[in-house]
Amino acid sequence: MKKSILFFFVLLYVGVITAQKNNEQPVITKIILLRHAEKVGDGSKDPALTEEGEQRAERLRFLLSDVAIDNVFSSPYVRTKGTVSKLAVAKNIEIKIYDPKDAQFSEYLLRHEKGKTSVVVGHSNSIPTLVNRLIKKEQYQSLSEDVYDKLWIITFSDATLVDCSVYHY
Repeated sequence: MKKSILFFFVLLYVGVITAQKNNEQPVITKIILLRHAEKVGDGSKDPALTEEGEQRAERLRFLLSDVAIDNVFSSPYVRTKGTVSKLAVAKNIEIKIYDPKDAQFSEYLLRHEKGKTSVVVGHSNSIPTLVNRLIKKEQYQSLSEDVYDKLWIITFSDATLVDCSVYHY
């Protein structure tokens, strides 16, 4: 009889724990990645955006105006910061600088941006590489020098990849 009561309580405890886990909301993480907007072709190492690039930066701000953004990351260049500066001002967020050559940045995003929506702007070679690291698959190649309108939205539920969609803006 005592074993039956003990067994019953063990089953009840396991059932309560399982029910609690099933009722927990998953932690959703969204990472929005894009290449910087059009840059001035002046031959310098750190060019500004062209007028077309400024317009694309404004489109990005408008596109994400209804999205709750927690953090904005940019490589340390004028063209990348310029691409997200209007968005950051509109959201009252300080742009965080990252190193686009840092192979561990993907792990940083997954660990420290968990449960948040983050925007990351980089370059024609660094953003596809970062997307591949986040989705753990070699799917995307470097962008050609004339492609500025590609945007990836990667969604994770807890630590599991749910979706990686590509858009043009």
